[in-house]
Amino acid sequence: MENSLEIKDVEIETNKVGAPKGNTNAKKNKLFYDRIQKHLVQNPAKLEKIVETLVQEAQNGAPWAVKEIMDRVDGKAVQATEISGVDGEAIELKQIEFIIKRPE
Repeated sequence: MENSLEIKDVEIETNKVGAPKGNTNAKKNKLFYDRIQKHLVQNPAKLEKIVETLVQEAQNGAPWAVKEIMDRVDGKAVQATEISGVDGEAIELKQIEFIIKRPE
């Protein structure tokens, strides 16, 4: 095929991005989250006080409080990413082929 790019014998190693194998940080964070949630469910007045304080801070103009409320109510803003060619032209792709070789 004309203008084709062929890559052979590419090995893709897993677990090279992010936490290393055996990392338990996510588990620790989950334990913390679960304990806070349990405490607030059992003490709804404390949760109400937290909400009141957050809303009051937002009304007073605290940017962090406004952002927190917006993120919780509307969801975090999505960051748009656009990929284009020279001068904004479309990128023409003719063929993309991936060959994944499992480690032996």
